[in-house]
Amino acid sequence: MPAYYEPLTHADPSFPVIFHRDILSGIPASGVEAHWHEGIELLYCISGSARVSSGTEWRQMNEGNLAVINSGALHYITPLSETECHYYCMIIEPSLFEGTGLPFGKIPLERLICDPETTALYRCIIQEMEEKSIYYKETVKGYILLLFSRLYRFHYAPDAPDQSPAQSDAVKHAILYLRSCFRKHITIDEVCRHVGFSKYYFCRLFRKVTGRSIMEYVNYLRCAYALQLLKDGEYNISEAAVQSGFSDISYFTRVFKQQMGRLPSDVKKQFVRENIRNL
Repeated sequence: MPAYYEPLTHADPSFPVIFHRDILSGIPASGVEAHWHEGIELLYCISGSARVSSGTEWRQMNEGNLAVINSGALHYITPLSETECHYYCMIIEPSLFEGTGLPFGKIPLERLICDPETTALYRCIIQEMEEKSIYYKETVKGYILLLFSRLYRFHYAPDAPDQSPAQSDAVKHAILYLRSCFRKHITIDEVCRHVGFSKYYFCRLFRKVTGRSIMEYVNYLRCAYALQLLKDGEYNISEAAVQSGFSDISYFTRVFKQQMGRLPSDVKKQFVRENIRNL
């Protein structure tokens, strides 16, 4: 299942940093689904390009760019072409900045940074995280403080919030509501009543923030659930469709292909092949 509110855990509480390298393939289903967390997320593109949506706005991240996702912002990433996008992701928790005086999470930062001196600091962090030499965590902390000192000095955007608190809360509540009941029959009117906004206004807001209509989002949740059922091998295609909230198998097949980038029969065949290899 895609993450919505993303609680982050750390093996070393004294080093509250998530860091990894990701690859975004050139099909829509490869995108990172809308979610949020308290940490500030920094994406550094090393090849290709991607659309980074945060709140109600988006930026195109190209090679050498640093995309910034502010604390608490609903965000997602989607490919812009058939070419793969390779990037590093780093999420820093607020606890790292305790006692530093930096306004972590209080002042929004610019969403796209092309400044060579700033991106050079990120590349120093990449090198330390990959080499893991002695005292690398302490060194990374130092670079992070230098990086954010520069961001807050030259790249703050105090008058450009990702979205109003009311908008943000409404979309987050809707996402959590959809996650809790996507397998049941659900209507757009029910969702809009749940969040307390008019249908016309909220449908536009939801699409602007998540990149999908409400029912497209429901179908994504259903297909993601069906994908997991098929991978587990306990259900056939018809059973997985029904368990996921679909009543029409042909419609399920068509929507699954649109959302997941492949047919449910291909997923089932892959499961069979993998099990034969493991015998």
